[in-house]
Amino acid sequence: MGHASGLHHPQARVPRDRRLTKRRILKDVGPLRFGEGHDTTFPYALALATGSDYDWLMGSSGAAFTTTIDESGWDPLAATPRDAETLARAARAAGVRLDPEPPPYDDEMRALILDRAKEAIDGRLPPLVFGLGGPPEYGLIVGYDEDGPTFFARTFFDKGDDPRRAGWSEFESEDRGGLIFLDKTAPPDRPVALREGIDAALTTGDASDRALASWSAALRDDARWTDAKHAGSAAFADHAMRSVLVDKRRAAARFLRAARGLLPNAPGADLLRAAESYGYSADAAAKGGAGAFDGGVAMRFIDVGHRRAWAKNLDAVRDNDREAREALTSARKGMK
Repeated sequence: MGHASGLHHPQARVPRDRRLTKRRILKDVGPLRFGEGHDTTFPYALALATGSDYDWLMGSSGAAFTTTIDESGWDPLAATPRDAETLARAARAAGVRLDPEPPPYDDEMRALILDRAKEAIDGRLPPLVFGLGGPPEYGLIVGYDEDGPTFFARTFFDKGDDPRRAGWSEFESEDRGGLIFLDKTAPPDRPVALREGIDAALTTGDASDRALASWSAALRDDARWTDAKHAGSAAFADHAMRSVLVDKRRAAARFLRAARGLLPNAPGADLLRAAESYGYSADAAAKGGAGAFDGGVAMRFIDVGHRRAWAKNLDAVRDNDREAREALTSARKGMK
């Protein structure tokens, strides 16, 4: 029971657990880093939030099999999936439903958002966040402090190992701090998710092939890279797109190898053949250079011979991807 009014200092009438600042940070979500094998930000953030396997989400969403490119501007962000269909397939494979709550928030909404974020983090199903404090890529809200309030986030653009702090002012719009809450649904039907991922791979195959052809042709267009400043920014974009491509194809190979046991009548030989071809694609792409971007990467891109060699590697990726899709087509016909 509470105390009678006037008998104690006002602070003494408030239960102790309500006087203390409420603060929680999920410690098991570490720093997010590009170049460590999880470069496709939405599936990785979703995997961390839900405890799902990254390769499973990459494959069942179809993201592992695609290549996308901004042909005119070479914006590296175009390399990662952000279309509604891919995101929805990934969510179903993780057993959740996406519930976006885009900013800005008025005072009433701020109270509701804070309560929902606290509930999600306390329930260990943290919300995703898009474009918080940097380019429009995905991260997670991993903690909160009611004093402020302050949110704690993990994004691919954080400086240092500690979570990023974010106040309400940083939640500006859907593309700048857009929150996506996750609602649990029924556990995923894994055979259905497998079929959806393979269907997506086959449906997007021609578009992916055209993107690779455009990329290769641009590398051979020497006149496009005569301006050193333009070539320097393009070198970064090329390196980032290559890292995503390697990540996708390696995930595709691992996904298909693991998928052979999901269906009792699955055509395992065809799935294995597709996995091997996607593995060859990853190896061919990795020959263009991997790891952190530095001045040496930029200098190699400016070199005509290096660009042409990299273009040939992309041609090899196209060939291996085609062989993989042929095997997937055969495998899909055998799935019931």
